[in-house]
Amino acid sequence: KKNLLTKRKTNSINRINHTNSYQYTTMTTLLLIDCQKDFHPGGSLAVPNADSDAERITQFIHQNATSIHRIVATMDSHHPLHIAHPSFWSDGQGNLPAPFTVISMEDVVEGRWIPREDVKPSARESLLIEDDILLAGDGIPSELYSTDETGNRQLNMKQWCIEYTRRLEAKGKFSLMIWPEHCLVGTEGQTVVRSICDAMMEWSRKTGGSVEWVNKGQNLLTENYSALCAEVPVTKKTSFDYELLESLKTSEKLIMCGQALSHCVQYTVRDIAEHWPNEEMGKLVVLKDCASTIPGFEDASDKFLSDMVSVGVNVETTETLT
Repeated sequence: KKNLLTKRKTNSINRINHTNSYQYTTMTTLLLIDCQKDFHPGGSLAVPNADSDAERITQFIHQNATSIHRIVATMDSHHPLHIAHPSFWSDGQGNLPAPFTVISMEDVVEGRWIPREDVKPSARESLLIEDDILLAGDGIPSELYSTDETGNRQLNMKQWCIEYTRRLEAKGKFSLMIWPEHCLVGTEGQTVVRSICDAMMEWSRKTGGSVEWVNKGQNLLTENYSALCAEVPVTKKTSFDYELLESLKTSEKLIMCGQALSHCVQYTVRDIAEHWPNEEMGKLVVLKDCASTIPGFEDASDKFLSDMVSVGVNVETTETLT
């Protein structure tokens, strides 16, 4: 079967300033978005048809290994006590919200759903929220913090959740959705689907390249559908990743796929397209036969693909990509 990519480009590498940094001057990049077991049949947030997508992604990597110069793989990476997981919330009677419950700002204000007050950062992270990042967004609510008897400032979790849901709803994209616990750090469900993982490792051995991993979603107080920015940035780490964007811009062709088309693929690609030079939109490719939709969000996927075509992004399949 003929190579599905365009004419192979020379994978030239320039040494920069006599350090160990390298720059690819021409390349095809494959951006794999959240190709993880929990998004595939048998996982906690399984996307129908994701296994078929994985087969096509695997085949695509094998068939085009020498024409793919770079693979970047994003990884949804959560903790149990995440703002979009059931165990973060209760109804005051000890009942947790069922998966796919929508929690509005009004729900939080009225106390229909109450966040845990004992959520805290890990020992390696001193803050869940950085004030300068909040200020750059939409200011800091006056009641966001209180002071305990020792003089230490404490985050008022209810006030944060009111502010978070307000900011989400003000963006007009969606309200807070409670998802089944998924892609928990260190669990089997967080790992990449075996066939894709094997294909990436074989690509590495064959080409000398190494897969670049991008983790997202570990901050407990915000969501990361996009691999480049949180829905509501709360720290420098969750702010827009211009370093990643600029590295992707070195690609002559940036091919994107993964799970789910309606969510993490959509918002990652939208962020990239929004910051991509208009005259170079033709370098962006979405493989629509290598990404599927969470049931109930079909309209969102259709609009996403239509929007991308309208701005010049190529929406292709593994059979039509030339």
